[in-house]
Amino acid sequence: MALFTSSSLGFGSSSGGYYPLAMACASPLSMFLLLSYTRQLDRKGPRRALRSTTLLCISALTISGIAMATMQHNELLGNIKILSLPISQIIVWASFVFQNSYAHLLYAQQWSFLGSIFTPTEAGKYYSYVAGLSSIVSMIAGTSVSRLVEWIGLGGLLGLAAASLTATLLLADWAYSTAEKHGFDPSREIQKQKKSKTESKLQVDKQAQSTSQSTDASTEEKPNKTLLHQIREGISLFRRVPTLGALFFETLCFQSLSTILSTCFVMELNSSVPNDNERASWTGNLYATSNGLSTIFQFFLLPVLTQRMEPKHLWRLMPLLPLICGIVRMIPSLFPGALVSSSSSALYLVAISLLTAKTMDYSLRNVLAELVYVPLDFESRYVGKEIIAVFANRFGKSGMALILSGLNFIRGGSSGGGLSGLALAISFGWWGSALSLSSLIPSKQEAERMVAERDRKED
Repeated sequence: MALFTSSSLGFGSSSGGYYPLAMACASPLSMFLLLSYTRQLDRKGPRRALRSTTLLCISALTISGIAMATMQHNELLGNIKILSLPISQIIVWASFVFQNSYAHLLYAQQWSFLGSIFTPTEAGKYYSYVAGLSSIVSMIAGTSVSRLVEWIGLGGLLGLAAASLTATLLLADWAYSTAEKHGFDPSREIQKQKKSKTESKLQVDKQAQSTSQSTDASTEEKPNKTLLHQIREGISLFRRVPTLGALFFETLCFQSLSTILSTCFVMELNSSVPNDNERASWTGNLYATSNGLSTIFQFFLLPVLTQRMEPKHLWRLMPLLPLICGIVRMIPSLFPGALVSSSSSALYLVAISLLTAKTMDYSLRNVLAELVYVPLDFESRYVGKEIIAVFANRFGKSGMALILSGLNFIRGGSSGGGLSGLALAISFGWWGSALSLSSLIPSKQEAERMVAERDRKED
């Protein structure tokens, strides 16, 4: 975000207009990454798929960091224009779009691994602590942004992100190696499915008595797994598991709300804080505060809630606090001057709304979503989950970003006052989708039974 709003390398005062369009461009790239991942998962398994996608992200971040550092030291190079835009803005644009496309792809794979080795009871007990540790690391990183940007620059931050992903890659590979060594490798399930499919094909081939023709057909089937075939498989999976469809719609609603609040925040921040370093500090402090609150919630409140309450009840209660914040944000529109008397007050009001949504997302929603996948089968945990994490997340943001770009164009670049009403409407939609999803989530006892049956089939 700091790089995108930078006045020297990024879009500066025009960030509010370019931000929704950049988010819209993330969806096609996310779709490409998702299709590439599903092919690698089918051919190589979850371990090598995670390794390949992480290496791709490390390479992209490293190249972007080197390019940013070069242009910071050579302003003439950064001002070279391509298609009427400085090359620095094009690189910042591409880097921003890519970063908003790959993040969900990586952490969804890591959570899929955890969902494959934990039972529902264990997941309810330990997931909050895993998320809490992640929030602590994110909080430390957020509070360090303002100092790091002074020492190593914005390009150096991208290089540091690449280094952290390298450490993540090594740890993830170690985790899979440990699982394989001790007999709880998640890939066992898909290997048995492939074995059973191969055996059934051989039986059909014998019955048909067409050895040469059936062999040719089976060898041509793997490379012919085209885009259309993958889409059909995804549709079939979501029809077979209705919970995935409900979670898909819930994700669309929440990400749409998140995009509206993020866009409002970028616009208010850009108009109220003109300095690049101060904007970077503002953004870092906001996310650090969100992660700090999430940490408190994850370590002290969430373990108690998940042990004493059914997940379906938590889903129904979760959207209420952001909904209340949306109603409060509507007060200045209904009663001018009631709460907002300056641009800084407007910035704080938007920041509080975004902070509430992000805190609910980091502390509760992510953990509850991961608990949904635990009792499901391998295909739901690894393929269906990636479709939701990558496509639904990006499509929700991109679709709303396109709407916001159209509104921004119609208003001539003015933020307008209609975004508060739109955010409130989407908040009600999110609540409704959460209620629909909660009706499909099994109880703790039912989830334990589903996992026990799945484990018996693997053995």
